[in-house]
Amino acid sequence: MVEWTMNVDVVVCVKNRAESLDRVLQQIVHEIPFKNLIIIYGSSKDKTKEVAERYTSQVFWDEDKGLGAARKLGMEKATSEVVAMIDSDIILTKGWFSRLIKYFEDPKVAAVMGTCIYGYGCKPLELYHEYMRLNCREDWGCHNTLFRRDAVLKVGNFDETIQGAGEDFDLYLRLQNAGYKWIWAKEVVVYHPMSMLEYLDHLRWWTRSYWWTKSSSRLRHIISTDIKGKSLFRFYCNQIRLILEAFVMGVCFFIKIHPTMIIYYPLMRIIIIITRLKELKKTLRFAHNKTRRLMKLPH
Repeated sequence: MVEWTMNVDVVVCVKNRAESLDRVLQQIVHEIPFKNLIIIYGSSKDKTKEVAERYTSQVFWDEDKGLGAARKLGMEKATSEVVAMIDSDIILTKGWFSRLIKYFEDPKVAAVMGTCIYGYGCKPLELYHEYMRLNCREDWGCHNTLFRRDAVLKVGNFDETIQGAGEDFDLYLRLQNAGYKWIWAKEVVVYHPMSMLEYLDHLRWWTRSYWWTKSSSRLRHIISTDIKGKSLFRFYCNQIRLILEAFVMGVCFFIKIHPTMIIYYPLMRIIIIITRLKELKKTLRFAHNKTRRLMKLPH
């Protein structure tokens, strides 16, 4: 079995999360048979570093270069075949590790992640992310993800120039383009406690990371190359979805209307349908042009 033959290192990137860090490290100690526990921290106003040093001697400062640099440093400090990237503010569930590690029996699998239920403790958000878990076809992230270390290094590791969100999507595209698989094990769930206001602030940070930080032009360039169907049009649709989500969630929060199934889902479905129609049009155009070339017909 994979869990008996592969060594595992755990990497946690953290900043200003002393309380939640202590909670997740207790879970990691009991849940994962790791070889090394590595904590990468950013300059914090609380006792994040002190909490980290109670659990391991492998505590490193990321020089406040951002999340991409922190994840890259964690991958470099790791030495095992598999590296578990776990966010400091999630709650693991029993059997999380044993249910994910089995996917590495396939040598083409470079990453496998579970579902993160954002907004744990806020019922509308829980229902929304449960809906997404059941209906979305793909997802990516590093909040609860196992990586095959050599595959990540072969494609260049995490991009340290991406300072905000998006370092996961960048790596996801490069791994897929190199022929590796990024598995989303929907049935394996972790929880991220978050209030409605915290979730809206998280969406604001995520969106700004793409459009108003130094990483935005880098990510837009990557996506515009249309790697395995991840088109720029699809990226724009995802951004529109985020803006609609933040707006609708915010309005529903203040007027106390349940946001799920009332307003947001129809809007989301419309965007998904438009995206798929666009992709279908591209596919048909490609087939049409290829047929003409094969038959040597004029355009």
